Amino acid sequence: MLKRINNSPRLEVFIAVMIALASATTAFVTWRTSMVNSEAGNAIRQGLIDTVKKQAAANESWRRVYEQARYAQTYAVTLAQVEAYEANGNKAGRAQAENMRQYLLPSLQLLSEPLGTNEKYLKDDGTYDIEMYFADLQSDSPDLAALDPEAFFKLSDSYGAEQRWLTVDIVLLAVCLFWLALAELNSGRSRLTMLVIGLGIYFFSLAWFGFVEIAFIITRGGVL
Repeated sequence: MLKRINNSPRLEVFIAVMIALASATTAFVTWRTSMVNSEAGNAIRQGLIDTVKKQAAANESWRRVYEQARYAQTYAVTLAQVEAYEANGNKAGRAQAENMRQYLLPSLQLLSEPLGTNEKYLKDDGTYDIEMYFADLQSDSPDLAALDPEAFFKLSDSYGAEQRWLTVDIVLLAVCLFWLALAELNSGRSRLTMLVIGLGIYFFSLAWFGFVEIAFIITRGGVL
């Protein structure tokens, strides 16, 4: 009876169909692994681009902050000098102060705005709150503030981890094909045993693939 089953044409066809199905599944899992690897590369590339953008914007903001601070300091020193000339009874000093108020101070005041003219940036000790001014400059660019490179790096890590687990599934499918091929070539009593082993590994690989896909899609918030 067992010998008749082993040599049955239907069993031959079944084994051939399973080999074709396992091969097609292997090709699909390999494609998915390649796609996941590509998504990991895209995510890390976008993360690097956003990092460069944010750093460039921060550098430009700090450049403006220190430039403003330099102008604000010059304006404050010049204003103090003008007030000192005005307080002095010397006629030449008052004339010089008048000229400075008319021609020099307005330009310096314009260059120092808003750090040197807005009271919210002036600390109690007379220095300027450059950190607050930097934060205000950054908030003026909501598109740049919305950039989150770290999110893309985490996404890339997720895809990378998924790729590793899918590679394990490809190995399982390769082992499955090995046992199915042995079952096809063998005509002895062990043929059914080999077939059962191959089928068991195949269905386990399907469950493995489904679990890996669902788990990582959930962790990414529904992103494939």
